[in-house]
Amino acid sequence: MIPFYIGEVMRKRAAELEKDRKASRAVEKLTEPDAELVVVTEDGDPVGVFTHSEVVTLVDDETDVSTTTLAECSLSPVATVNESESIETAAAMMKKNGLRYLLVTKASEIIGYLTDRDISQAVADSEKESSK
Repeated sequence: MIPFYIGEVMRKRAAELEKDRKASRAVEKLTEPDAELVVVTEDGDPVGVFTHSEVVTLVDDETDVSTTTLAECSLSPVATVNESESIETAAAMMKKNGLRYLLVTKASEIIGYLTDRDISQAVADSEKESSK
C-alpha cells in the first residue's frame, strides 16, 4: 500500500481554455514548463481534456490546429477523483478507463490533476521511505 492521498501528490491547477478556442492555443499552453494537459471548459465547467496525445493525433491526421476548435479534438468526458482518495483508487480508475490522468476535485471544484507519472513518483517516494 502506498501511504499517500491524491491531494498530497497531485499537480495544482492546469491551464484552462474554453471549448470554442483553437487547438493552436492549447498546443502553446502545452509547451509551458511541466504542462501535461489543458482542461477544456464550457462556461467554466470542465468538458474535456487536451493532451500531448491529441497533438500527435492532429499531426498524424494532418489537421490544421489554427482552424480546429478544442470541442472538435479534446477527450471527453472528463474523469474526476476527490483529493481525499488514495493513490490506489486513482490507479484503479486510470486502469479501468484507459487514462493517464484524472482531474482532482474538492467539494465538486476542480483543484488540480493527477498523472500516471505522479503515481510513479509516489511509489518511488514510498519505496525510499520504507528503505530508511
